[in-house]
Amino acid sequence: MRTTRTVAVALLGALLLGGCADDGPATGPVVVRAPVESAKVAVPPPPDLAPVDLTALPVAEPRVLVPGLPGTDGLEQRRNDDPSLGTWQTATVVRDTAGYDAMYGTAVTTVPAVTLDVPTVLPVIEQRGGWLRVLVATRSALPSQDVAQVNGRSVWIRAQDTVTTGTDWRLHLDLAALTLTIDDGTTSTTVPVKAVGAPRSPTPAVPQFVVGSQWEQPGTYTPRVLLLSSQSETIDVYDKATGTSATAIHTSPFAQTGAISNGCIRVTDEVLDMLWGKVPAGTVLTVA
Repeated sequence: MRTTRTVAVALLGALLLGGCADDGPATGPVVVRAPVESAKVAVPPPPDLAPVDLTALPVAEPRVLVPGLPGTDGLEQRRNDDPSLGTWQTATVVRDTAGYDAMYGTAVTTVPAVTLDVPTVLPVIEQRGGWLRVLVATRSALPSQDVAQVNGRSVWIRAQDTVTTGTDWRLHLDLAALTLTIDDGTTSTTVPVKAVGAPRSPTPAVPQFVVGSQWEQPGTYTPRVLLLSSQSETIDVYDKATGTSATAIHTSPFAQTGAISNGCIRVTDEVLDMLWGKVPAGTVLTVA
């Protein structure tokens, strides 16, 4: 298709020297019309998503392996476009939805609205149009199969199946100092921890998040547990009941301290009180 654009060329008069001017006729602007070709290409509509049988897909939760999930590509939790929802963007899943390996890619998992009896709230690391890329609390492989695919898994979901939420909180574990920094967006407090992962089963040094499951198990040596999204990168399964090697922040009656756990972060009751019922699901924990 051709369009015509008018190109205007103005001819400037010479500067008059010494206040003298030629009284000849004034020269006006000269207009030159030249055809300009401009190809207009229609933007193709996004491809239609084929219907997905969610019951045929593995569920993205800690007890299930979901092969084929991408990593994070170094992306961090996204800042909320609306800070009033919380500084850091999370997505609360309101209905079971398909998780894709890319936008308009292959559906590889079902992202549930409820994970282990609590609403599914996931950190958002990327947003494009009606798509969200979120971290998920599931493994793509066992450590004995491919340690690189154990933690830091992400998936693309449709924003229409979520509500935008957020958190002002950030947590940071310092393995060498045995401290946990708790930042609620207003106050940052660094507290000691009792134990972290042993050399043979270290606490995964990857970005992870609070799943939000708060388990109360009176009479056990871990009566209060905040589940994290990561799992051990050296042990396939140490919890026979769930078939996982999940990590968590929990209390412990044991006096021994240091690098002694299977990867979990053991804290005192006083430290867990600072988190229990307060830290939002989807809050990211960094480890170094």
